[in-house]
Amino acid sequence: GADQLAPAACLSGVGARKGAPCKSRTATIAPSLARRQGKHVHYCTTTMRRTPNRDASPPGEHLPLVHGSSAKPAVARESLWYHSSFLIMAEAMGMGVLGIPHATAQIGWVWGLTACVAFGLVSTYSSLLLGRVKNDAFAQAESYADVALAAFGPAAARLTRASVLLTWQSILPFFLLACAESARTFAPWALLDTPTWLLLVALLLLPPLQLRTLHQVAWLSFASSVAIVAAISAIMAALLLQARDDAAPASPPSAGGRRHSVWLPSGAASLDSFGAVSAFVFAYQCHSVLLEIMREMREPRSFPAAARAAYGVMGLVYTCTCVLAYGAYGSEVAGFLPDSMPPGHAKRLVGLLLALHTAVAYMVAAQPLHRSIHASLLAEPGGGARAALCWLCVSSGVLLLSIVLATAVPFFSDLQSLLGSLAGAPMMFGFPALFYLRACRAHGLALSWFDAAACHFLLYLLTPTLVVLGTLSSMRSIAHSWEVALAADAAAQAQPAYLR
Repeated sequence: GADQLAPAACLSGVGARKGAPCKSRTATIAPSLARRQGKHVHYCTTTMRRTPNRDASPPGEHLPLVHGSSAKPAVARESLWYHSSFLIMAEAMGMGVLGIPHATAQIGWVWGLTACVAFGLVSTYSSLLLGRVKNDAFAQAESYADVALAAFGPAAARLTRASVLLTWQSILPFFLLACAESARTFAPWALLDTPTWLLLVALLLLPPLQLRTLHQVAWLSFASSVAIVAAISAIMAALLLQARDDAAPASPPSAGGRRHSVWLPSGAASLDSFGAVSAFVFAYQCHSVLLEIMREMREPRSFPAAARAAYGVMGLVYTCTCVLAYGAYGSEVAGFLPDSMPPGHAKRLVGLLLALHTAVAYMVAAQPLHRSIHASLLAEPGGGARAALCWLCVSSGVLLLSIVLATAVPFFSDLQSLLGSLAGAPMMFGFPALFYLRACRAHGLALSWFDAAACHFLLYLLTPTLVVLGTLSSMRSIAHSWEVALAADAAAQAQPAYLR
């Protein structure tokens, strides 16, 4: 009944009046956090655990992962559904589309296009599950950790919080690497190595990273979405021209014979295909920040419209890109798609547009992480020079760590596959399914047979399979890439100086 899992009731404000008995079996907030924030604490009558008086603070201020805006006690809900749609596309679309044609080449036409469409549908479904969890069950939740706290208790909240922070931090090096590769494409004459490009990109990112709410970067996200659409359009135009030239009777056959496979290419290991599939997972993954996006929406119940629009556009763009890129270049398609384009102004323009997009994507992904660390460092986060200095230190430290990690794995497609399996699958499939099943049980919500079957499939079959097999496949690919890179470097060093 209602008292079977009452954290949900406490989180939605039931029984939270001053002096009213709380019937929850678990505390809705850590007492130490409540004392630090100066909130009135009363005892739960059934467990004698202390819980905060919710009338003493605005929504979101006391939550453990994100303590509201670092500048205000309550977050201004300003974003409309299309703002949120731009944020979702800015977060997910830019980096993912650049690696999935190479993934399609690794598993063939049928499996590649199936994965592209299927994961688009599944990602949309899991995002809608998160919308139901917030709107129908845990209205005050603003992060994965908030939902875990309400549904499972403080220990689960701490574990979830650590998992989300690690996921956010692991994704940032990929954005940084994508931005550096895009900048290299824009300015190939610079002849700079990857670590140098990473440092230059980080220096350019540091000033705009001082924006401290997602709404402040919403219109940058709009420009970012326009940039990625323009970049992909330019890439598609180049691919169509390439396909036309290849189809011309006078055109010579390609030197390597651009092979196309209907099914899994001959000689490909079955385990390696899981790494390619994980690249599609990562292409759609931004679920760990969706509750943060809903947090700043004027009407969170309009989130399904934002999710459907964003993932619909992404699915269409991804499918068209895979068809054109793999159709034009076959097995020779590059892991970083712009590298497949012939040199020229079009390639440089694509590099500039992708650099803009991935820079904004880094900002969107880093902003909730910065806010969480910032709130944990300041007992009473607010405005002023002290808070701004703390934010600067946090953003600089995260940037530095991202540079180190991106330098350790400087292989775009391999890093995308690793993050898709190790970080993307749990955040995109596991947590939404688990939270929705728990919310239905806690609130007595009707659970259809389809939702029950889908959630159990996501939680108990798809997530473990991708985490284990996808990670093993990606690690093998990274080791092979390092072997190839070191061998190429040794061969270059063995050449006479005048030939280098």
